[in-house]
Amino acid sequence: MQKTIRVLALLLGAQLLLALGLSATAPDLSARPADAPLLGLDAAAVDRLTLSGPDGEEVTLSKTGDGWQLSDPDGFPASGAKVDGLLRQLTELKHGPAVATSSGAQQRFKVAADSFERRIVLARGEQTLATLYLGTSPAMRQSHARRDGDDRIYAVALATYDVPVAAEDWLDKTVLRFAASEITAIRLPELTLQRVSQAPADEDGDAATTPAWQAEPELALDPEAVDALTDKLANLRIGSVLGREAKPEYGLDKPRLTLTVERKDAEALEYRLAKLEDDDAYVLKVSSRPEYFRLPGYTGDGLVEAASQEALRAKPEAAASSEQDAEPSA
Repeated sequence: MQKTIRVLALLLGAQLLLALGLSATAPDLSARPADAPLLGLDAAAVDRLTLSGPDGEEVTLSKTGDGWQLSDPDGFPASGAKVDGLLRQLTELKHGPAVATSSGAQQRFKVAADSFERRIVLARGEQTLATLYLGTSPAMRQSHARRDGDDRIYAVALATYDVPVAAEDWLDKTVLRFAASEITAIRLPELTLQRVSQAPADEDGDAATTPAWQAEPELALDPEAVDALTDKLANLRIGSVLGREAKPEYGLDKPRLTLTVERKDAEALEYRLAKLEDDDAYVLKVSSRPEYFRLPGYTGDGLVEAASQEALRAKPEAAASSEQDAEPSA
């Protein structure tokens, strides 16, 4: 009996020593309080973001006096709202207890320096402020994350798809936009639309939005159709940037549409639009930019149709009514 007790006592002592050893060497998975800042950075301090993907994809966004821009296409404007939104998400990231700390876990959760889903480098000038790795997803709209220089791995409220690594996803696709009210004339190959008057303000002092137009050569116009054309031109949204080099396959030597937009207190804009070979999309060249743009097929088709005389001409019944209103009474 005494021998059994001694054996049990030795086993208990061994267990206590083992537990003590494990507590001293095990990773501290709750070393930081819940909802602690992950990066501890001020968004205003960041003026460069480099986003990398697992297959070598990379995009760099830099802040200039004119706003955010992409390094490739060279200096093309980036969507400021989208970049600022990501920066806000990054600098406001919180985390709870760490889920792991070992180097093996970094590989397993894909947050290692050589194995990741996203690497995000936040910098100011040439100084790197923080590098963050995003990996596997523990839940919807979440990723495992690790800050460079820290072995702790956390689950954070940021998905990898919130951090695209294709330049096209960061383009300012509204770069060609301007106010439709600036347009004073639209010159098509066989027709010129000239703004001739603006309806007076209403009794509340709000300016009317429907302008009066005339055509040369003379043509009864559908005011709503002219408005639709000016709206499409003023709010044109690009699809992507094809580059700055003209290519034969763009077909701009035989464009589907050419026109010039004259604007109040601004330079005139020349547009050339052609259908891409073996593609439903269009290529667009605008005189104000050095790039050639790809437009979705529905955008190009809509612009070509809106600029046609058939679309701009008043419907027969509307034209007849207009002529009757213009006739002097007997």
